[in-house]
Order: sequence, then structure tokens, then C-alpha cells
Amino acid sequence: MDKNYDSKKDTIAYFRTAVPVAAALVLFLVSACFIIYKSVIAYRHNERWKDYDECGI
Repeated sequence: MDKNYDSKKDTIAYFRTAVPVAAALVLFLVSACFIIYKSVIAYRHNERWKDYDECGI
């Protein structure tokens, strides 16, 4: 067999494994950042309006 063909076959096999793992990792990180972002926004909103909870507005 040709060494170049084996190398190309190994590279394709590597990318078939690495691409889904990398995509899952990116999806996980984006989801975690979104959750943190929404939590910070909710906290800041509650801190801003907590003084007005007592007056009924």
C-alpha cells in the first residue's frame, strides 16, 4: 500500500472522531455561558428593583 494513502486514511479517521467531540465541547461551553449570562442578568435586575418590592409597584 501507498504510505500517502494510509496517512490520508488516518487523517480522515481522526477528523471523523475529533469533529463531533469538538462540536459537543463548543455546544457545552456556549450553553454554560448562556446560563451564566442569564443568571447574571436576572441577579442584576432583582438587585435593581428589590427596593420597590415593598411599595407595591
